[in-house]
Amino acid sequence: MTTATNQLLPLELIDKCIGSKIWVIMKSEREFTGTLLGFDDYVSILLICSHHNLNRDIYLLIFM
Repeated sequence: MTTATNQLLPLELIDKCIGSKIWVIMKSEREFTGTLLGFDDYVSILLICSHHNLNRDIYLLIFM
């Protein structure tokens, strides 16, 4: 559901991106790209066809 101001909540946005290719950058200097299959209430994510690189130091979730 959307809020009264017509904005998506964070978990709603992630839910709408299931099946889309995403890029995840974590504080532990890991990067993952892949297709989002699902997630849980703790935003643990399940990716298919994922690849990773070790060159970042911030956490960011980017939807491509």
